[in-house]
Amino acid sequence: MKKIVYAIVFILCITSFCLAISGCNNVDNYENLGSKFSEFDEEALIESLAKEGEDRVCFSQDGNLEFGNIVYPDGLYTQEENRSVMELRGAVDFFASVVKKMTEADIMLIEESDYDISLGKAVFLKLDSTFDEKGSYSLRIDDNEIVFKAKDYEGLYGAVYAFLEDKMGCMFVSRDYDYIPDTNTIWLDKVEEERTPSMEWRYVYAYEAELRTNEDGTKQYNGWNSKLRLNGSGMNDWYNWVHTSFTYVSPDEYFDEHPEYFSLYMGKRTYQQGPVSGQLCWTNEDVYKIISQKVLQEMRENPDVHIWDISQMDTWESRGKGCVCKNCKAIDDREGSQIGSILTFINRLADEVAKEFPDNYISTLAYNYSSEPPKNLKPRDNVIIKLCLMPGDCASSYANPSGKQSEKANEIITGWSKIAKHIVIWDYNIDFHNYLMPFPILDRLEENNDFYLDNNVYGVFHQMSADKGGDFAELNSYIFARLMWDRDIDVQAIFDKYLSVYYKEAAPYIAKYYSLLDKNLIKSVQELYIYAKPWQYLTTYLSPDALDEYLSIFEKAEKAVEYDAELLARVKKAKAGVLFAKAAQFSADLKGRKAALEEFISVCEANDITSLIEGEQNGEELKIFYEDTLAEIKAMPFIIIGIILGCIALVGGVTVIVLSIVHKKKYGSIFLWKRVVKTSEDAVN
Repeated sequence: MKKIVYAIVFILCITSFCLAISGCNNVDNYENLGSKFSEFDEEALIESLAKEGEDRVCFSQDGNLEFGNIVYPDGLYTQEENRSVMELRGAVDFFASVVKKMTEADIMLIEESDYDISLGKAVFLKLDSTFDEKGSYSLRIDDNEIVFKAKDYEGLYGAVYAFLEDKMGCMFVSRDYDYIPDTNTIWLDKVEEERTPSMEWRYVYAYEAELRTNEDGTKQYNGWNSKLRLNGSGMNDWYNWVHTSFTYVSPDEYFDEHPEYFSLYMGKRTYQQGPVSGQLCWTNEDVYKIISQKVLQEMRENPDVHIWDISQMDTWESRGKGCVCKNCKAIDDREGSQIGSILTFINRLADEVAKEFPDNYISTLAYNYSSEPPKNLKPRDNVIIKLCLMPGDCASSYANPSGKQSEKANEIITGWSKIAKHIVIWDYNIDFHNYLMPFPILDRLEENNDFYLDNNVYGVFHQMSADKGGDFAELNSYIFARLMWDRDIDVQAIFDKYLSVYYKEAAPYIAKYYSLLDKNLIKSVQELYIYAKPWQYLTTYLSPDALDEYLSIFEKAEKAVEYDAELLARVKKAKAGVLFAKAAQFSADLKGRKAALEEFISVCEANDITSLIEGEQNGEELKIFYEDTLAEIKAMPFIIIGIILGCIALVGGVTVIVLSIVHKKKYGSIFLWKRVVKTSEDAVN
């Protein structure tokens, strides 16, 4: 028996040692954006802008403009409004306002046909049909003129905003704040260059970066999303977006008379599979006729739109399947994926669309049960695959996966890249069950972005919180956008500048917090799951000790900017994630939890944050969270006592069993159990 006990103890020791080694994960040598933070030197930027040189051009000297005109394409301010027109107008007007703020001088806006050299030097925005790639533009800066050229308005407005950031030192930090250097002398390097956005189609789906709607129903086409050059915002150029199949073949309209139009599931035709939606039967000929006729008619009625989505209905990761009728199953079995029957349908539709609308596309989802690429089929050239990285792992890069979910993401991306000409990655970048849970993701972004671009991805849909106030929503949105625009940017420099201009003296502390948060996550060797709960990280990056350390860092950050109410409010908003985790997380620190809960609610109310979970925006979420958490805190002493008593009983029971085995007494366990119970009662009393 002693040998068995020694063996068990030895195994436990070895296991603990291995876990400790894996948990270290070389974290002491792990450098992330926060650990390498260096404060942005604003004086150096202003000095560089004001520096004269033989190969430099004077834009403004002591507020006197050398280039006093912006010359825009004819008809920009008089033609019928549409998205591209309004975005270019917004860019021109914003350019003029930046010049005014920096130099205190007005720059004239002149239509191209009205410009004459006698009016002085100018910044020209010119259309040029010779550009092939979407969003491409050229920039020339010389002694006489500054010239932007692009194929269309989208290319021109992107060029203007890129110029303001890359050449003039501006930064579009949030919807409400643009950093503009405080200098009235500006010299620019002479240059002649052509640029193309690294990612053709760019979309950050976050409340803060999303295309907003005005009270009168019009769209804010010149908002933060335009400055970030997110040309996909608002599902731009898509007639419909996702989970669309039932909009064409509605169960309400068709199921009663034609159940065969819908998926065969567990032996019967249905449009509902338990808690999730059912699907269409993709091999039913009538289903094809209904959808193809409707899609072609919609295309005839909407000549300015080019992408139609025909995709499966929504499911959960482990719930819902495609149709398993004889015909669908035969295709899916042959292809080794339930995308087989869907893609067969989509390719057929794409072929029919191409005959009448050669510039249009059909998109579909590769999602959950249909994410695996087919063995034999290839999407047509006019098909877009929206590849969903569900559930993904935000603690790992997909280029160099470290866990099961990141390995899956790597496999499906590389697999689809070999057969699909157009891929849009649906990337998940927040905890959808806890919008405010600390979610450090930035140190994987650049590697993932490069991996996507190297694998035939033409667009990315970065999904965060559709409701206001997701964890570091503005910072994440900004870096997402800049990387998609230019894969070669210095992410560290962007990170440093962002924190410096937005948080000022608190920036080093915000960086330290983010660094420690990320290091603790990496050390844990846990996946960062998009439906996670704080308690799953109770012993790692969201442990009580870790949270207290984060809060102490924020105390210093707040003290550093207590002189400025706006800066202090920004720091408190960044702190919301830690406060949420501290309040929600199991801990014996009842006083600390209650204080964090009260402050968290205060921060949410100050920032109009009302939603904590995806799809549960009901106006009562904060109240429910407050009441439930407060009740848990009040009950915690009784919970702790219950746990202690349970542990005593468990230890007693185990002791009885072990001693009974050791002494081999037939009735020893009953005798010992009575002794343990009596001892436990005495201890409680």
